Amino acid sequence: MTINAFTLHDTATAPAASADILENVQKAWGFVPNLHRVLAESPAALEAYATLWGIAEKTGFTPVERNIAYLSIIYENECTYCMAGHSNLSRMVKVEEDHIAAIRDGRPVSDARLEALRIFAAAVTRNRGVVSDAAVAAFKAAGYDNRAILDVLVLAATKLISNYADHLADTPLDPFMKGSEWTAPGKLKASV
Repeated sequence: MTINAFTLHDTATAPAASADILENVQKAWGFVPNLHRVLAESPAALEAYATLWGIAEKTGFTPVERNIAYLSIIYENECTYCMAGHSNLSRMVKVEEDHIAAIRDGRPVSDARLEALRIFAAAVTRNRGVVSDAAVAAFKAAGYDNRAILDVLVLAATKLISNYADHLADTPLDPFMKGSEWTAPGKLKASV
């Protein structure tokens, strides 16, 4: 149970439609992350996240680019759970450690193309898709195209589900995240 009374489901406690997805996650990852266990309460939410995760793998981004964008989106959404998880997932796909650290600290990355991606993904997230023509032009000047612009939306949609769910449930970190804990900058404040 999380602080906000969300159940950390497993295949025995989840609704039947979620149990099948949890089994697939277990097979793919070797364990079921707490995020998936929280999302399992709603088969629709779990399926949406699992489906978007798979679709995100089909974007035109390399694994490194995808993780740079994810980390940038997560930073803007201030999700401590996903930042810890994606820091380690980024390491698994060989994102440079200084790039991971820079994004976690809200600083530019040293690679110009990846920095353009970081800036654009952050702007799309922070401004809910409302970015200037100059921001689009700068992203394209770094070698990205309209497909990449739309692919950023796929990544942002994926993280919207996970980041927001983690905020609402206060999802506890998984053991594999140890050492990658993160304190959000605290710009977002709860309202109402």
